[in-house]
This record gives sequence, C-alpha cells and structure tokens, in this order.
Amino acid sequence: MCGRYVAPDEAAAERFWHIGRRSGNPLEPRYNVAPTTRVPMIVLTPDGFTERQEARWGLVPFWWKHDTAPTLTFNARSEEAHQKPMWRQSLKDRRCIMPAVGWYEWNEKEKVKGPSGRPCFQPYFHYSPESAVLGIAGLWAVWERKDAEPLVSCALTTKAAAPSVAAIHHRMPVILKREYFAAWLDPATSEHDVQGMIADSEQHFEWYAVSTRVNNARNEGPELMAKLSAATLFD
Repeated sequence: MCGRYVAPDEAAAERFWHIGRRSGNPLEPRYNVAPTTRVPMIVLTPDGFTERQEARWGLVPFWWKHDTAPTLTFNARSEEAHQKPMWRQSLKDRRCIMPAVGWYEWNEKEKVKGPSGRPCFQPYFHYSPESAVLGIAGLWAVWERKDAEPLVSCALTTKAAAPSVAAIHHRMPVILKREYFAAWLDPATSEHDVQGMIADSEQHFEWYAVSTRVNNARNEGPELMAKLSAATLFD
C-alpha cells in the first residue's frame, strides 16, 4: 500500500510532460501528500488535449449511492482492478497519470521511536536515480453528488514490489515507462495492452530512510524527504 508520496512543482512537471491545458492553481511542491487531499493528475480530454487537473486522492466511482465517500480507495490493486466494481470502469476508459517525485513506504520489520517516543515503523523514501519525476499509473472518476458539485477523484494502481524495493515492502505503485504515457491515457487502448503496460512498468528504484515526522500528514517541507544519516538511524 502506498499512502504518501512527494509531488513535483509546476516547472518540474512541465519539463517532464507536454501539458496542453491546466486547471486549478499552479503546482507547488508537496512533500507529504496524503489520501483524501487534492492532488494533480494528468488526463486526456475528449478533444485530444493532455490536461493537468486536480482530484481527490481516494476514488469515488460514478455509481456511488451513499452520502459520504468510501474509505481506503486511494490504492487500486492492478491484479484485480479489471474485476472489482470499484475500479473496473475507470480502468477501462478513465485512466490518469499522477505526477510524483517519489513515494514513502514503511518497513514493518523495523520498529523505531517517533517524535513522541511512541513505537512506529521506519519510513523510507523511494525514488528513481534516472528520473526526477515519475508517472504513477492512476484511475479517475466523476461522482455526480446530490445537492453538490461533481467530485473528481483518483486512485493510484499498485503491483507486487520490484526486486529493487521488495526489502522494504511487498507492494509498490505502478510507475509507467515514459513511452507508455500516451497509450495509458487513451481510453481506446485495449485491456490487453493496459495489462501489458502494468507488467512492463519501471523496476529500478533506490530508497533511503527518512524522518518519522512524515508519519504525521500535517507535517510538510523538504526536510521530510531528507536522507537520515546512519548515526541518526541507529541512535
């Protein structure tokens, strides 16, 4: 499960993607993106433009009938998304890309003490040594709510961890190869090709320990993704 990541600023995103349109405010770097917050996503509009939009991280399908949004819908397991009603329609024709610098994961085999002195798991920041920006394969939906504006939401897809990160956690986000961006966004892409892009997603990542301050979603700032020294880590 991926529950936190780092989002790039506008300049970094623009260097990485050719974005035809933008909605919402210019991107500011965010170092502790958490579920249910507003996040950037890239979609393909019906008239063929690549557009950067904002969405709630935590997907609400179009058919949702309850007054409140579902919980724990910020990750979609890619192995079962084509079967589960929560994800099925979005995987078919509403796929997005969620820009990221990297993501955090917690090693459940490594217990440490947090800022309050309470025990917790050690967090690690995962990134690509080859690219400053990553494209997470995402899904999106529009929930037509009663007596309220439509809610645009998204979820990132996950898969079994690549060998390069499996020592920290058994799952990871699906990080698309750059050559697959256009096909992933295109609703005409076949299910077979979608599954092929997931299977052939990026595999080579590096990671390092970071402060347990990232555990608190209210904390923000570049120091959260700073590498801990060995002396700090094992103090």
